[in-house]
Amino acid sequence: MPEEEKLVNYYSCSYWKGKVPRQGWVYLSINHLCFYSFLMGREAKLVIRWVDITQLEKNATLLFPDMIKVSTRSSEHFFSVFLNISETFKLMEQLANIAMRQLLDNEGFEQDRSLPKLKKKSPKKVSALKRDLDARAKSERYRALFRLPKDEKLDGHTDCTLWTPFNKMHILGQMFVSTNYICFTSKEENLCSLIIPLREVTIVEKADSSSVLPSPLSISTKNRMTFLFANLKDRDFLVQRISDFLQQTTSKIYLEKNISGSYINSDDEVFTRSSSLISASPHKSLSSESEGERQFNLNDNGIPTATQALMTMYRRRSPEEFNPKLAKEFLKEQAWKIHFAEYGQGVCMYRTEKTRDLVLKGIPESMRGELWLLFSGRY
Repeated sequence: MPEEEKLVNYYSCSYWKGKVPRQGWVYLSINHLCFYSFLMGREAKLVIRWVDITQLEKNATLLFPDMIKVSTRSSEHFFSVFLNISETFKLMEQLANIAMRQLLDNEGFEQDRSLPKLKKKSPKKVSALKRDLDARAKSERYRALFRLPKDEKLDGHTDCTLWTPFNKMHILGQMFVSTNYICFTSKEENLCSLIIPLREVTIVEKADSSSVLPSPLSISTKNRMTFLFANLKDRDFLVQRISDFLQQTTSKIYLEKNISGSYINSDDEVFTRSSSLISASPHKSLSSESEGERQFNLNDNGIPTATQALMTMYRRRSPEEFNPKLAKEFLKEQAWKIHFAEYGQGVCMYRTEKTRDLVLKGIPESMRGELWLLFSGRY
């Protein structure tokens, strides 16, 4: 192996060479899958690059319920008798995926230096690379679950309950905290989920504990929504982490405003000039257009608004008077407005099965831009 090659982990297993199993060790590194065995004077050695692997399968047979099949373009390899086949197979999949991405992006593997160091009294020794890959896998699942930006890193998650005002229940689930987001998903699939960008958060405070609500945490947002979490195991530590991330977020926003403000100030003079021109132009056009037209006398009863209101003159047509397509659009809009009134509107809304059903039924044209931004992950 080259000097820069880094070992991630190794596992005890058997490699089937023909019909004979060879007991040994499988070594998983950043770029290679290797196996080595030396028994009764016989040596077995295998080296496969991850980029050469075409398929990874976890098979079950009558003789061996835990077997991993590794396929390349020219051959097939079988491994069995693992102490923990699930962990081994997950790591194999992850390393193969990373190798494929590097091949497509033409980028090398970079270790994450921001991970906290292990304590000296840690019961299990885990390599830094293995911890790095585990953290990456968790962050990838987190981003996929809530459709977050690809550079978002999960800091941690904890079990909790969320008070949902639309059905007046405490829903059991998990809270996820990352650099820029606080997210929640229920244990029961599609029951409720939340995405709260930290830039939208105004207040994070600990509420008074009670027998009904042990260790509650209240989070308020700019659109005047308040989310009540409870049954948090380590509430003080969680509040501290959220406060740290909030401080980073506010400092980022402050810097962005200062940078953008320096560009805006230079154009203020141009903007005021153009706005004064815009405000002056309608008066000229109105006066020129009205020269050849009849002028209304305010004391004359013949003025339209003197006899009847404009609302009665220009009556808004009911949905029944629309054509079928417009009537359908109107009903869709009303359904979404009712949904917003009950579940909230914007990024921080409660996302439930009803939300998904409304999306499947079709998004009204007038709300397409707003709803696309909400549900496509462009936060």
